[in-house]
Amino acid sequence: PTTMASIVVNDPETGRISAILDGTYLTSIRTGAVSGVAARYLAPRDSRVAAVIGCGAQGMTQAWAMAETFNLDQIRIFDIFKEGMDRFVNEMVSRLGVDIIKAGSSKEAVKGADIVLTATTSKEPVIQRAWLEDRVHVGAFGSFYPDSRELDTATIVEGKVVVDSMEAIMDEAGDLLIPISEGVITADHIHAELGAVVNGEKEGRTNSDSLTVFKSVGIAIQDSSVASLVLRKYK
Repeated sequence: PTTMASIVVNDPETGRISAILDGTYLTSIRTGAVSGVAARYLAPRDSRVAAVIGCGAQGMTQAWAMAETFNLDQIRIFDIFKEGMDRFVNEMVSRLGVDIIKAGSSKEAVKGADIVLTATTSKEPVIQRAWLEDRVHVGAFGSFYPDSRELDTATIVEGKVVVDSMEAIMDEAGDLLIPISEGVITADHIHAELGAVVNGEKEGRTNSDSLTVFKSVGIAIQDSSVASLVLRKYK
């Protein structure tokens, strides 16, 4: 994994350490779970084909989340490292029970897909709007630096954009900050935070929407939520 972490859980009343957890695995799990929640509200309800760009630990949990959320027929994957794609297939076919296809490029993977997910360390876009279908949901999870992005400007400009945290996105997410710096959008282009969509304060996908985009950089409540779940199961 490219991200190594530990989660230290403190008692909220005393400050005493309650547990030290493997944050590397839990970060992948909770980010995948957030992706599934976002797709439930933003992806076409009849989605059957998902594409995952980036076949590391995070890409695997993205695929897992989509298989739990939708009745998928196929998951297409691509990574610049062939070994990553081989490992993805070996680990995920039996777990998901979904046909997994290794594509020759990002463009090949996303062609005809209803859901497209990115979990890469690329600094340059790995997805172009011209490659995507008209009716599609895109989730971007790999980039969290202001000068890096996985989605091209056109994907952001044409999409209904939902984020996990406005504050964090405006500090870290090059996927949004670069188009803003180019002058093609402003921060007002962001439709909503995911929490507002889940709570019904803002609408998710509607019949008139074609392209929806969810951009996540990760927020602390996701860590505290998954840590709480682990401790409840342990006890």
